[in-house]
Amino acid sequence: MPEHRDYRTPHGVLHYDPIICRDDYPNIVVYDQGGGHTVLWLQRCAMKAFWAAEIRLAKRLGWSDKRIKDNGGHGRAIRVLPGTNRTCARQAQLYRLDPHRYASPNTTAHTRAFALDVDQAQPNLPIIRAALLAEGWKQVRADEPWHYSYFIAV
Repeated sequence: MPEHRDYRTPHGVLHYDPIICRDDYPNIVVYDQGGGHTVLWLQRCAMKAFWAAEIRLAKRLGWSDKRIKDNGGHGRAIRVLPGTNRTCARQAQLYRLDPHRYASPNTTAHTRAFALDVDQAQPNLPIIRAALLAEGWKQVRADEPWHYSYFIAV
């Protein structure tokens, strides 16, 4: 398991402490996709990689640069599940309820704001997966096709 450190990624610095749960990194960015989708919070580098994946998806689906610009500079929304954002307290509660389903709050990337759970009930999942992988997201477990972490496989 990686040690506590800052990782340099193509989209900026990623903070990670694998021992102590942290959900208060100073570089966390909030993104409201609108349209009833989840409000997402990620570390800035992970958010930039997510936005880049949305633009990559939009272009793959034939969106023009003008349409992307008119959409606030973002591409086609990649819907994430509401449980993507988790505080350390919420993750600890989930872990106590079902330690076989949920990771310990001291190891998960969800509390550290560099993990996504992608809604599997949306079209274009193979293109979404390819867009996320191209921007540095890792699909960590074969039995959890919805779960991605940015830069570090957690």
